[in-house]
Amino acid sequence: MDNTNYVKKGYLEGLIPMHDTTLQLNLSPGDIKYAHITVPALVNSHRYSVREVLAVVDCCRPQKTKLVDPDKRFPELVFAQKVEKISAIVEDLKNKGYIDRVVYLTPGHPLQRTISEKYLNGYVNETHDYGGCALMSYLAAFELTTTQYIIHYDADMLIYSEPGYDWAIEAKTLIDNEPKAVAATPRISPPLPENVSVDAPSLHEERPLSSVEGGWRNDWFSTRCFLMDINKLSNYLPLMQGRLLLETALVKLLNRGYPRSPEIMLFKRIGFSGGWRLNLSSRKSWLLHPKEKPERFLNLLPQIQSSIGYGLVPKAQKGYADIDLAAWEEYFSKLIP
Repeated sequence: MDNTNYVKKGYLEGLIPMHDTTLQLNLSPGDIKYAHITVPALVNSHRYSVREVLAVVDCCRPQKTKLVDPDKRFPELVFAQKVEKISAIVEDLKNKGYIDRVVYLTPGHPLQRTISEKYLNGYVNETHDYGGCALMSYLAAFELTTTQYIIHYDADMLIYSEPGYDWAIEAKTLIDNEPKAVAATPRISPPLPENVSVDAPSLHEERPLSSVEGGWRNDWFSTRCFLMDINKLSNYLPLMQGRLLLETALVKLLNRGYPRSPEIMLFKRIGFSGGWRLNLSSRKSWLLHPKEKPERFLNLLPQIQSSIGYGLVPKAQKGYADIDLAAWEEYFSKLIP
């Protein structure tokens, strides 16, 4: 399927009603140093095929867990200052037209109770998982979206999209034809050369794959990026029930890995029930993710973003979803005369 420039032209002329999809971005104080670079590129990949762009800003300091002491990792005063900084960045992006609506998920926000009851059976009320990563803000996106479909990105994601191509348009058509296909993603890593005998979303994902129309069937639900059919998701709510509820009660009692991450919740509720995610095989769009973000990465990010925009990556990066910083440093060093 090739949704070329006629899509953008048709949207602008009102010929194609694109009112069923929301583009949603998660942001937090951890995104301060790069959101002004990554968010515009993510939005530009979908701007003409979504009803609105929604930003959910997590303003809640992670609670104390066995792994996380917020007083050490997120000192209250420093965290509050960072919340102000990311909020200012988000408002600037909104003023520039990249974001249409912003929801700040603050401590005690009434939305949290709704999320807990609807998605977590009233059992989990914490804002973050056991490792200090976001929980409520991911589920808030489903509740705040007013369209059937949601395209979600974490703010640190990098994407390549061929000009005129929107992977979500192709993905919607494909999962609409599969009752158990709840979600979809583009390729999660830059594709290997076409002359390589084995093709897959990546060289490292260890979940079972099977070929389906347009790509591969997968049971893992990464929260880095996805297109989700919210109507289909509703068939699996609350997420916290059955085996997952029993497991969560046990880890809470033993203080081991509570609360679970939203990825684990989606995987064990939807994946264990036969629901699946489509990984597109199209080479016209793919993702990269910085697992670590040292100063070396931040200094190179504008160059990396620019190179990805042209679909150019180091050979060692192909087939791998997490950025190989050493490979990029070598790649750029060879470009300098």
